Amino acid sequence: MKKPIRLARAQAKLSPRLQQIKNFAEGHADTAKLVGIVIHVDLDAVADDNYDKVRRRIAEEMRATFKEYPSALALAAYEIEAWLMLFPEAFPKVKPGWRLREADCRRDLAKLEKAKEHLEKYLGKPPYSESHAPAIMEAAVKGGHVIARPPGNNRSYRDFADEISGWKKSK
Repeated sequence: MKKPIRLARAQAKLSPRLQQIKNFAEGHADTAKLVGIVIHVDLDAVADDNYDKVRRRIAEEMRATFKEYPSALALAAYEIEAWLMLFPEAFPKVKPGWRLREADCRRDLAKLEKAKEHLEKYLGKPPYSESHAPAIMEAAVKGGHVIARPPGNNRSYRDFADEISGWKKSK
């Protein structure tokens, strides 16, 4: 969906927002089979006790709203850039001068605040921009780097990968 629907901070209005997403997905599934629904949310906070609360609340509402379909919550702590950093081999494929620092490859990326700004500061030239994210993920996928357990550490990515891997078991 191109229209953003805010979920992480939604309180009582979460169910109607999820119903909007379900209606959109079903409306676009008229030419293909809808096999599941994935929702991406940048948490804008690190993985901590609040992350657990937010994840549990949204995931429970998703299961209730999307009961006919498998669903997975891609709740990225802090931002999706922290997930991209799990795949350091993908960065130089997008821009040859880009290299992640060795220290970044060893850190707990779910605790990295403002991952986007971190990449802008440390990645190299040309400067990182949010618009590079799809190309980096595509390079990671094409390179076979996107696996359920990448070598880096990011709990929010692991939670998502575990949910997606559950789809295969439930078929």
